[in-house]
Amino acid sequence: MLQWFPDETKTHAHQWFFPAACVYAVLMVPLAMLARHGYGPGALAAPTGHAFEMLFGFALALIAGYLLGPMPARRLALFIVTWLLARLMGLIDPANWLTLVSNAAFVTLLARHLLPRLWVAKKWRNRTLVPLLGLICAITIAITLMNQLDYRWLHRFLLDESVQLFALLMLFMGGRMLAPAVAGEFYRQGMELEARVQPHIEAGLIVTVTAAFVLAPVATSVSGVLLIMSGILAATRLFRWQLWHCLARPDLICLGLGYGWLALGLMLLGWVKLSGGDYFSTAVHAITVGALGTLAANVMVRVTLLHVKQYPSRIPQIVVMTGIMSIAALMRMDADFSAHREILLAIAAVAWSTSFLLVLFVLLDCQTNTLQHKSVKQQ
Repeated sequence: MLQWFPDETKTHAHQWFFPAACVYAVLMVPLAMLARHGYGPGALAAPTGHAFEMLFGFALALIAGYLLGPMPARRLALFIVTWLLARLMGLIDPANWLTLVSNAAFVTLLARHLLPRLWVAKKWRNRTLVPLLGLICAITIAITLMNQLDYRWLHRFLLDESVQLFALLMLFMGGRMLAPAVAGEFYRQGMELEARVQPHIEAGLIVTVTAAFVLAPVATSVSGVLLIMSGILAATRLFRWQLWHCLARPDLICLGLGYGWLALGLMLLGWVKLSGGDYFSTAVHAITVGALGTLAANVMVRVTLLHVKQYPSRIPQIVVMTGIMSIAALMRMDADFSAHREILLAIAAVAWSTSFLLVLFVLLDCQTNTLQHKSVKQQ
């Protein structure tokens, strides 16, 4: 298939990876629900299989689409093919050697392309993306290998703790997207936002989450305290952006809501670790459904619209998809406490898929309009 693309043809990675991530998100959670009742891929029936595909399938596709940028279509096809093969093999047999090889191939390509380019950043805070992304790529291989070797405890431990790495990535990238956008809205209103990147708080977030991850195997309580601190720092950072001045910009409010879910999720995760509670899943889903789902939906729509020179604030679907995603997060969290667990899980699954289906419609509509515009210009 690679011969279909001439070498000089360049394509933005998000044009392929964002729709692919949306389709996968729409299908993944309902398939996991069906698998739990014996009707879907057996690999998704276990919580570990579902969690792995959520983080190292869906989230990594989002990272690839956001960070890879424009590249020759032939090279981008190699990225998308290895990602698709890893997803397919993961659904068929997560412990198969081809699952390990395809996941390793994708993250190796990703690391080789991104890490040298990100390392040239001047500030150390920006360079922290390099070890963070490198560690995420390495853990992808490690988790797949542990599954193949049937080291179940280590496989589950790495999978559980990797949530913190994705949370740190969202803290960093979400802040870098939200801060300049809010500052621009302040400028439009004739005001000035003094607290933009907030480097001291950002440094605190990097240190506390990293330390929580490192100390997790030996000092769970200390790790919990650090996560609570990171959640408080994230909430403080969000408060200092003063989003109440941006009520005319629903796109910014929705991004802020995703960042708020992240702050809440970190505090809940820290409290669970500190108290030794049984609601680890509740805290994790505040991060993976509330924060990751909300931020992913908004980032995909925002990046796509800005690429075709449209304003995200003028797309009413943003508010709808964000509201539906919050319903998904609340229902999934409440299911851990309710006697009507299966009903709430079903509602959460439908809400999650509906939200990303709306995202997919926006993405495809933008790409269709772009193709039509190019066709008219050529004529």
